Amino acid sequence: MEKFKLSEDVYVKTVALRIKDVERMVSFYKNVLGFVLKLEENNLSIFGSQEKDSRLLILEEIDSEKDHIDVSDKAVCFSLLIPTEEEFGSLLRRITAHNYPISKSVQKKQRKSVFLKDPEGNELEVSYQGAKDSAKEVTEILDIQPLIQKSKVLYSSLSAGVRFDRIKLHVTDKSEHHSFYQDMLGMTSENKLANTLSMNDGNFSIHLDDSEKQNSQKADSKESLGLDFFVLTLNHETEMKKLKKHLEEQQQEFFVDKKLTILTIYDPSEIEWWFVRN
Repeated sequence: MEKFKLSEDVYVKTVALRIKDVERMVSFYKNVLGFVLKLEENNLSIFGSQEKDSRLLILEEIDSEKDHIDVSDKAVCFSLLIPTEEEFGSLLRRITAHNYPISKSVQKKQRKSVFLKDPEGNELEVSYQGAKDSAKEVTEILDIQPLIQKSKVLYSSLSAGVRFDRIKLHVTDKSEHHSFYQDMLGMTSENKLANTLSMNDGNFSIHLDDSEKQNSQKADSKESLGLDFFVLTLNHETEMKKLKKHLEEQQQEFFVDKKLTILTIYDPSEIEWWFVRN
């Protein structure tokens, strides 16, 4: 029997985070990283790039005092891929101009990355991926100053080509998550023991890491700060029907509207996945 697999044009359009300090978080993503603030309404701050309809990031403010939320419950590491080395250098210039601390700067093969944490502890990797090669993967310290000096154009905000390409999740049961992403969502993996699964022909990947909070209760996780949901796009109604049929056959709980425009499902960490038809 052929394994279920999402079409190769499915991609992660939006990452949503629950936050408690909207002023500090909006300032970081807008001023330090150059996200474009598209909309503010109720408790939501919606960010994108210079692309007209992009929605890269949603910040949802919650009442942390009322719900007794722990900041580190669902802290996440996600990777923002910058399309050109010129823009990458410009963004490094912006980060250093704000004197924002960079925890580490590394290069693996042709991928250059800097790591920093947002004001609520979510780790962010900002990367530029050069032409892929077959060289041995060695991690080296990256000197960012030459990149800053080479960057002649100062980008006022993130360009249309910016996207998320990697997420690292801290989970209590790697095997359970691995099975869910592979069997329910059709993500691919090198083998059953691999900690990394991918979609979109490898252009988006999830890395599973051991949770730092082994005793966190699943029932409380929906109200945790940090990762809330993903939005993925499906370009055709047939893809939505295919996903719906597959989940029904697997007897997996999900929600889908009558017009087949949105389907939502919770993974084992109670992170919600939204499949939205364009």
